[in-house]
Amino acid sequence: MKRALTVILSVMMLAFGAVAFAACGDGNEENDNGGNTSVEVYLPDGTPALAMAKAMTEGVDIEGYDVNFHIIEAGNIGTVFTATDANLAIMPTIGAATNFTKGTEIQLVSTNVFGNLYIVGVNSAVDSLDDLTGKLVYTTAATTIQLLQYLLDENGITYATGSEAAAGQVTLYSVSSASDIIPVLKMAETNGTEAYGVLGEPQVTQCKAKVPSAQSVIDFQAEWTDITGFDGYPQASLIVKNDFSAEHGAFVEAFARALEDNGEWLSSEDNIAAFKQALVEYNEAQGEDGYQTSLANLTLTPATIEGCNLDYQSASEVKDSVRDYIKRLSGTELPDAFFYAV
Repeated sequence: MKRALTVILSVMMLAFGAVAFAACGDGNEENDNGGNTSVEVYLPDGTPALAMAKAMTEGVDIEGYDVNFHIIEAGNIGTVFTATDANLAIMPTIGAATNFTKGTEIQLVSTNVFGNLYIVGVNSAVDSLDDLTGKLVYTTAATTIQLLQYLLDENGITYATGSEAAAGQVTLYSVSSASDIIPVLKMAETNGTEAYGVLGEPQVTQCKAKVPSAQSVIDFQAEWTDITGFDGYPQASLIVKNDFSAEHGAFVEAFARALEDNGEWLSSEDNIAAFKQALVEYNEAQGEDGYQTSLANLTLTPATIEGCNLDYQSASEVKDSVRDYIKRLSGTELPDAFFYAV
Protein backbone atom coordinates (compact mmCIF):
# COMPACT_ATOMS: atom_id res chain seq x y z
CA MET A 1 0.00 0.00 0.00
CA LYS A 2 2.84 2.41 0.86
CA ARG A 3 4.52 1.66 -2.48
CA ALA A 4 1.28 2.40 -4.34
CA LEU A 5 0.85 5.69 -2.48
CA THR A 6 4.44 6.66 -3.25
CA VAL A 7 3.86 6.02 -6.96
CA ILE A 8 0.71 8.15 -6.92
CA LEU A 9 2.48 11.03 -5.19
CA SER A 10 5.41 10.77 -7.60
CA VAL A 11 3.09 11.01 -10.57
CA MET A 12 1.38 14.04 -9.03
CA MET A 13 4.71 15.77 -8.40
CA LEU A 14 5.87 15.11 -11.95
CA ALA A 15 2.62 16.53 -13.26
CA PHE A 16 3.21 19.73 -11.30
CA GLY A 17 6.93 19.87 -12.11
CA ALA A 18 8.15 19.11 -8.59
CA VAL A 19 11.77 18.28 -7.93
CA ALA A 20 13.91 17.71 -4.86
CA PHE A 21 17.22 19.02 -3.54
CA ALA A 22 17.80 15.72 -1.77
CA ALA A 23 16.52 12.18 -2.01
CA CYS A 24 12.84 12.09 -1.13
CA GLY A 25 11.41 9.98 1.65
CA ASP A 26 7.81 8.85 1.97
CA GLY A 27 6.31 12.03 3.37
CA ASN A 28 7.20 12.30 7.03
CA GLU A 29 7.50 8.57 7.55
CA GLU A 30 10.70 7.15 8.96
CA ASN A 31 13.02 6.31 6.06
CA ASP A 32 15.87 3.89 5.58
CA ASN A 33 18.55 6.45 6.45
CA GLY A 34 19.10 5.55 10.08
CA GLY A 35 15.43 5.82 10.94
CA ASN A 36 15.34 9.59 10.43
CA THR A 37 12.07 11.32 9.57
CA SER A 38 11.91 12.77 6.05
CA VAL A 39 10.57 16.32 5.80
CA GLU A 40 9.34 17.64 2.45
CA VAL A 41 9.74 21.40 1.94
CA TYR A 42 8.32 23.03 -1.20
CA LEU A 43 9.40 26.31 -2.75
CA PRO A 44 8.10 28.29 -5.73
CA ASP A 45 10.72 29.05 -8.36
CA GLY A 46 11.70 32.69 -7.85
CA THR A 47 12.34 35.14 -5.04
CA PRO A 48 10.59 33.14 -2.28
CA ALA A 49 13.03 30.28 -2.88
CA LEU A 50 15.89 32.67 -2.06
CA ALA A 51 14.53 32.74 1.49
CA MET A 52 15.95 29.23 1.91
CA ALA A 53 19.22 29.72 0.03
CA LYS A 54 21.46 29.00 3.00
CA ALA A 55 19.48 25.93 4.03
CA MET A 56 19.52 24.57 0.47
CA THR A 57 23.25 25.20 0.08
CA GLU A 58 24.58 24.07 3.45
CA GLY A 59 21.81 21.73 4.50
CA VAL A 60 19.80 21.75 7.72
CA ASP A 61 21.27 19.72 10.58
CA ILE A 62 18.42 18.82 12.91
CA GLU A 63 18.89 15.51 14.70
CA GLY A 64 16.48 12.81 13.61
CA TYR A 65 15.35 14.54 10.41
CA ASP A 66 16.29 14.57 6.73
CA VAL A 67 15.06 17.71 4.95
CA ASN A 68 14.26 17.49 1.23
CA PHE A 69 13.74 20.69 -0.78
CA HIS A 70 11.50 20.72 -3.86
CA ILE A 71 11.47 23.69 -6.26
CA ILE A 72 8.37 23.86 -8.42
CA GLU A 73 6.75 26.23 -10.89
CA ALA A 74 5.67 29.29 -8.92
CA GLY A 75 2.05 29.26 -10.02
CA ASN A 76 1.55 25.71 -8.74
CA ILE A 77 2.78 26.16 -5.17
CA GLY A 78 -0.63 26.40 -3.50
CA THR A 79 -2.06 23.37 -5.27
CA VAL A 80 1.03 21.21 -4.86
CA PHE A 81 1.43 22.09 -1.19
CA THR A 82 -2.09 20.94 -0.38
CA ALA A 83 -2.21 17.94 -2.76
CA THR A 84 1.10 16.17 -2.10
CA ASP A 85 3.26 14.96 0.76
CA ALA A 86 4.55 18.48 1.46
CA ASN A 87 5.02 19.34 5.13
CA LEU A 88 6.22 22.95 4.85
CA ALA A 89 6.44 25.54 2.09
CA ILE A 90 7.52 29.06 1.35
CA MET A 91 4.62 30.64 -0.51
CA PRO A 92 2.86 33.97 -1.10
CA THR A 93 1.28 35.04 2.17
CA ILE A 94 -1.96 36.04 0.49
CA GLY A 95 -2.20 32.60 -1.15
CA ALA A 96 -1.69 30.90 2.20
CA ALA A 97 -4.35 33.09 3.78
CA THR A 98 -6.77 32.23 0.99
CA ASN A 99 -6.16 28.51 1.44
CA PHE A 100 -6.63 28.87 5.19
CA THR A 101 -9.98 30.63 4.82
CA LYS A 102 -11.10 27.82 2.51
CA GLY A 103 -10.49 25.28 5.25
CA THR A 104 -6.93 24.09 4.65
CA GLU A 105 -5.36 23.27 8.01
CA ILE A 106 -2.15 25.28 7.84
CA GLN A 107 -0.38 27.97 9.86
CA LEU A 108 2.08 30.76 9.18
CA VAL A 109 5.38 30.10 10.97
CA SER A 110 7.35 33.16 9.81
CA THR A 111 7.52 35.76 7.07
CA ASN A 112 10.73 35.70 5.05
CA VAL A 113 10.24 38.07 2.08
CA PHE A 114 9.07 41.66 2.60
CA GLY A 115 8.47 42.87 -0.93
CA ASN A 116 10.52 42.84 -4.13
CA LEU A 117 8.44 44.84 -6.62
CA TYR A 118 9.46 47.94 -8.58
CA ILE A 119 8.23 49.89 -11.57
CA VAL A 120 11.06 50.06 -14.07
CA GLY A 121 11.07 52.76 -16.72
CA VAL A 122 12.93 53.60 -19.93
CA ASN A 123 13.27 57.23 -21.07
CA SER A 124 11.27 58.02 -17.96
CA ALA A 125 10.20 61.32 -16.45
CA VAL A 126 8.40 59.57 -13.58
CA ASP A 127 9.29 60.40 -9.98
CA SER A 128 6.02 59.46 -8.28
CA LEU A 129 2.87 57.43 -8.79
CA ASP A 130 1.07 60.61 -9.86
CA ASP A 131 3.51 60.95 -12.75
CA LEU A 132 2.23 57.66 -14.19
CA THR A 133 -1.04 59.34 -15.19
CA GLY A 134 -1.29 59.21 -18.97
CA LYS A 135 1.18 56.29 -19.13
CA LEU A 136 0.83 52.61 -20.03
CA VAL A 137 2.25 50.24 -17.40
CA TYR A 138 2.92 46.59 -18.14
CA THR A 139 2.34 44.28 -15.20
CA THR A 140 1.80 40.66 -14.33
CA ALA A 141 -1.47 39.47 -12.86
CA ALA A 142 -2.50 38.15 -9.44
CA THR A 143 -1.00 39.86 -6.39
CA THR A 144 1.26 42.17 -8.43
CA ILE A 145 -1.56 44.01 -10.18
CA GLN A 146 -3.64 43.84 -7.00
CA LEU A 147 -0.90 45.66 -5.09
CA LEU A 148 -0.45 48.26 -7.82
CA GLN A 149 -4.18 48.96 -7.94
CA TYR A 150 -4.25 49.33 -4.15
CA LEU A 151 -1.36 51.82 -4.21
CA LEU A 152 -3.06 53.83 -6.96
CA ASP A 153 -6.39 53.80 -5.10
CA GLU A 154 -4.78 55.00 -1.87
CA ASN A 155 -3.15 57.87 -3.75
CA GLY A 156 -6.40 58.84 -5.47
CA ILE A 157 -5.07 58.00 -8.93
CA THR A 158 -7.48 56.87 -11.64
CA TYR A 159 -6.56 53.68 -13.51
CA ALA A 160 -8.07 51.30 -16.04
CA THR A 161 -7.00 48.21 -17.93
CA GLY A 162 -6.11 48.45 -21.60
CA SER A 163 -3.38 48.18 -24.20
CA GLU A 164 -2.90 51.88 -25.02
CA ALA A 165 -2.07 54.88 -22.87
CA ALA A 166 -4.91 57.34 -22.28
CA ALA A 167 -5.06 60.83 -20.84
CA GLY A 168 -6.23 61.24 -17.25
CA GLN A 169 -5.52 57.68 -16.12
CA VAL A 170 -2.86 55.06 -15.57
CA THR A 171 -3.47 52.25 -18.04
CA LEU A 172 -2.56 48.78 -16.81
CA TYR A 173 -1.75 46.07 -19.33
CA SER A 174 -1.43 42.57 -17.90
CA VAL A 175 1.02 40.04 -19.36
CA SER A 176 1.73 36.46 -18.36
CA SER A 177 5.23 36.86 -16.93
CA ALA A 178 8.10 39.25 -16.30
CA SER A 179 9.90 37.79 -19.32
CA ASP A 180 7.23 39.47 -21.48
CA ILE A 181 8.01 42.91 -20.01
CA ILE A 182 11.77 43.09 -20.55
CA PRO A 183 11.53 42.96 -24.40
CA VAL A 184 9.03 45.84 -24.29
CA LEU A 185 11.51 47.94 -22.33
CA LYS A 186 14.33 46.95 -24.68
CA MET A 187 12.31 48.00 -27.72
CA ALA A 188 11.56 51.35 -26.08
CA GLU A 189 15.27 51.87 -25.43
CA THR A 190 16.06 51.07 -29.06
CA ASN A 191 13.34 53.36 -30.38
CA GLY A 192 13.96 56.19 -27.92
CA THR A 193 10.43 55.95 -26.56
CA GLU A 194 8.97 55.78 -23.06
CA ALA A 195 7.91 52.50 -21.42
CA TYR A 196 7.12 51.14 -17.95
CA GLY A 197 6.78 47.71 -16.41
CA VAL A 198 6.41 46.16 -12.95
CA LEU A 199 9.23 43.75 -12.18
CA GLY A 200 10.38 41.96 -9.07
CA GLU A 201 13.96 41.32 -8.09
CA PRO A 202 15.91 39.41 -9.30
CA GLN A 203 14.20 40.22 -12.65
CA VAL A 204 15.01 43.91 -12.17
CA THR A 205 18.71 43.02 -12.24
CA GLN A 206 18.24 40.90 -15.36
CA CYS A 207 16.36 43.74 -17.03
CA LYS A 208 19.04 46.33 -16.32
CA ALA A 209 21.69 44.01 -17.77
CA LYS A 210 19.73 43.74 -21.02
CA VAL A 211 18.35 47.30 -21.03
CA PRO A 212 21.16 49.53 -19.68
CA SER A 213 19.06 52.69 -19.65
CA ALA A 214 16.30 51.12 -17.52
CA GLN A 215 15.78 52.67 -14.09
CA SER A 216 13.72 51.74 -11.05
CA VAL A 217 11.32 54.66 -10.73
CA ILE A 218 8.77 53.41 -8.15
CA ASP A 219 9.51 51.24 -5.11
CA PHE A 220 6.35 49.36 -4.06
CA GLN A 221 7.81 48.69 -0.61
CA ALA A 222 8.41 52.38 0.12
CA GLU A 223 4.93 53.25 -1.15
CA TRP A 224 3.41 50.58 1.10
CA THR A 225 5.32 51.90 4.11
CA ASP A 226 4.13 55.46 3.43
CA ILE A 227 0.51 54.27 3.46
CA THR A 228 0.53 51.68 6.24
CA GLY A 229 3.47 52.50 8.50
CA PHE A 230 4.74 48.92 8.24
CA ASP A 231 8.25 48.35 6.91
CA GLY A 232 7.47 46.68 3.59
CA TYR A 233 4.73 44.09 3.14
CA PRO A 234 4.78 40.39 4.15
CA GLN A 235 5.01 39.00 0.65
CA ALA A 236 6.08 35.39 1.23
CA SER A 237 5.98 33.23 4.35
CA LEU A 238 6.91 29.84 5.75
CA ILE A 239 3.75 27.74 6.06
CA VAL A 240 3.31 24.41 7.86
CA LYS A 241 0.56 21.82 7.74
CA ASN A 242 -1.10 21.42 11.13
CA ASP A 243 -0.91 17.63 11.17
CA PHE A 244 2.87 17.82 10.76
CA SER A 245 3.48 20.54 13.35
CA ALA A 246 1.29 18.71 15.86
CA GLU A 247 3.74 15.80 15.84
CA HIS A 248 6.98 17.63 15.05
CA GLY A 249 6.69 21.00 16.77
CA ALA A 250 10.31 21.02 17.96
CA PHE A 251 11.50 20.44 14.41
CA VAL A 252 9.31 23.26 13.03
CA GLU A 253 10.77 25.72 15.53
CA ALA A 254 14.36 24.59 14.90
CA PHE A 255 13.86 24.75 11.14
CA ALA A 256 12.41 28.26 11.34
CA ARG A 257 15.38 29.41 13.44
CA ALA A 258 17.73 28.00 10.79
CA LEU A 259 16.31 30.58 8.36
CA GLU A 260 16.83 33.63 10.60
CA ASP A 261 20.14 34.81 9.13
CA ASN A 262 19.48 33.72 5.53
CA GLY A 263 19.26 37.27 4.16
CA GLU A 264 22.56 38.29 5.73
CA TRP A 265 24.20 35.04 4.58
CA LEU A 266 23.09 35.57 0.99
CA SER A 267 24.40 39.15 0.88
CA SER A 268 27.94 37.74 0.51
CA GLU A 269 29.30 37.27 -3.02
CA ASP A 270 30.98 34.03 -1.93
CA ASN A 271 27.74 32.64 -0.56
CA ILE A 272 25.82 33.73 -3.66
CA ALA A 273 28.35 31.80 -5.75
CA ALA A 274 27.98 28.73 -3.53
CA PHE A 275 24.19 28.91 -3.81
CA LYS A 276 24.35 29.30 -7.59
CA GLN A 277 26.63 26.26 -7.82
CA ALA A 278 24.21 24.25 -5.71
CA LEU A 279 21.41 25.23 -8.09
CA VAL A 280 23.45 24.24 -11.15
CA GLU A 281 24.19 20.83 -9.63
CA TYR A 282 20.55 20.50 -8.67
CA ASN A 283 19.37 21.14 -12.23
CA GLU A 284 21.90 18.66 -13.57
CA ALA A 285 20.60 16.01 -11.20
CA GLN A 286 17.04 16.48 -12.47
CA GLY A 287 17.84 15.49 -16.03
CA GLU A 288 15.66 16.36 -19.00
CA ASP A 289 12.41 15.32 -17.33
CA GLY A 290 12.86 17.26 -14.09
CA TYR A 291 11.83 20.85 -13.44
CA GLN A 292 14.79 23.17 -13.99
CA THR A 293 14.90 26.12 -11.61
CA SER A 294 15.35 29.43 -13.42
CA LEU A 295 17.34 30.81 -10.48
CA ALA A 296 20.40 28.90 -11.66
CA ASN A 297 20.56 31.07 -14.79
CA LEU A 298 19.93 34.47 -13.23
CA THR A 299 22.49 37.09 -12.30
CA LEU A 300 22.48 37.50 -8.52
CA THR A 301 24.53 40.21 -6.82
CA PRO A 302 24.51 41.64 -3.28
CA ALA A 303 22.47 44.56 -4.67
CA THR A 304 19.97 42.10 -6.16
CA ILE A 305 19.59 40.36 -2.82
CA GLU A 306 19.14 43.69 -1.04
CA GLY A 307 16.33 44.51 -3.46
CA CYS A 308 14.59 41.22 -2.64
CA ASN A 309 14.11 42.36 0.99
CA LEU A 310 14.81 38.97 2.54
CA ASP A 311 14.38 38.96 6.30
CA TYR A 312 12.92 36.87 9.08
CA GLN A 313 10.06 37.63 11.45
CA SER A 314 8.31 34.95 13.48
CA ALA A 315 4.54 34.59 13.41
CA SER A 316 4.19 36.51 16.67
CA GLU A 317 6.41 39.33 15.39
CA VAL A 318 4.73 39.69 11.99
CA LYS A 319 1.11 39.01 13.00
CA ASP A 320 -0.06 42.64 12.91
CA SER A 321 1.63 43.31 9.58
CA VAL A 322 0.16 40.17 8.00
CA ARG A 323 -3.33 40.92 9.27
CA ASP A 324 -3.12 44.46 7.93
CA TYR A 325 -1.77 43.29 4.55
CA ILE A 326 -4.44 40.64 4.03
CA LYS A 327 -7.28 42.89 5.15
CA ARG A 328 -6.18 45.70 2.83
CA LEU A 329 -5.88 43.44 -0.22
CA SER A 330 -8.71 40.97 0.33
CA GLY A 331 -10.88 42.30 3.14
CA THR A 332 -10.29 39.12 5.15
CA GLU A 333 -9.84 39.23 8.93
CA LEU A 334 -7.35 36.53 9.95
CA PRO A 335 -7.87 34.81 13.32
CA ASP A 336 -5.14 33.83 15.75
CA ALA A 337 -5.47 30.24 14.52
CA PHE A 338 -3.66 31.19 11.30
CA PHE A 339 -0.48 32.03 13.21
CA TYR A 340 1.83 29.34 14.54
CA ALA A 341 2.46 29.75 18.26
CA VAL A 342 5.83 28.66 19.64
